[in-house]
Amino acid sequence: MTAQQEANKALVMELLNKAFNEKNPQAAAELLTDRYIQHSPTVPTGKEGFLQGVPGVHAMFPNLKIDIKHIWADGDYVITHSHYQFTPEGQGMAIVDMFRIENGKVDEHWDVAQEIPAQMAHNNGMF
Repeated sequence: MTAQQEANKALVMELLNKAFNEKNPQAAAELLTDRYIQHSPTVPTGKEGFLQGVPGVHAMFPNLKIDIKHIWADGDYVITHSHYQFTPEGQGMAIVDMFRIENGKVDEHWDVAQEIPAQMAHNNGMF
């Protein structure tokens, strides 16, 4: 792992923590490029879209917590596999977020989400 890849991972962890665990989307938006490209179907693109979308998530899920279980970096890409706990009583979701980094800021984002069922066909867990 190169120093740049480690810095990219730290950037993504800071972004997710500020945006969701600290509920500070304004501070998180400072970690985005001006042209930030969003591929998630529920959040508008751009820095302004981020600043509109994240507070909406907080309004719907005021107890949301993100626990990053795995994180990988490959060149300018960082991938996280996280447990998104939307409510204290719910199972939450396993979400893979993919980010592209450009010049030390997050420039692009994709995600894939899967609900965590109450029962599974095995005991391996989701993470």
